[in-house]
Amino acid sequence: MINHHNQAGVGLMEVLVALLLLALGVLGYVALQLRAFDASAEAMQKSQAVVLMRGLAENMRVNKTVMGNYPAFVRSYTGFSSTTSAPTNCFNSVCTPLEYARFDAYQAARNANQLGMQLTMDNCPGVTSTMSIRRQCLYAFWGNTSPTITTSGTTTTANVSTCMGTNGVYVAGSSCLMMEVY
Repeated sequence: MINHHNQAGVGLMEVLVALLLLALGVLGYVALQLRAFDASAEAMQKSQAVVLMRGLAENMRVNKTVMGNYPAFVRSYTGFSSTTSAPTNCFNSVCTPLEYARFDAYQAARNANQLGMQLTMDNCPGVTSTMSIRRQCLYAFWGNTSPTITTSGTTTTANVSTCMGTNGVYVAGSSCLMMEVY
């Protein structure tokens, strides 16, 4: 039997290299799982935002006589918090169309707040002032993206540039959705 001393420990080195490769594969799999979890959470946020915005849009279509008042009401609840005062509860009392509009905006803002979102409404990008009464855009924001409300004179408008650029193109990396409401 020939004893080869210069090959001692080679088998152990092969096992260590195999374990290193296995560890790299497991780390890659863990990173993939974390990315899948983030994508799933983002999809859930988007789904919830669509449900909220669609519900408000349907309420606006039902209450067409005061549709032009919805943007101001929605913007007034953009900074919604637990201390925001509630309007007349239209679930338990008879309300005018204007009171329904305010209550719809409040309910949508309250539901959005419970999900960690904010809602606002403004003219859609590219819409002229003559079309703006019928075509508004509803925005849902969450995460680090938030609407900026600016006041000039008596008009309060939402600056949605953190979500959409001036030309109406989605800003990469922002957490928001836009829905056209008419």
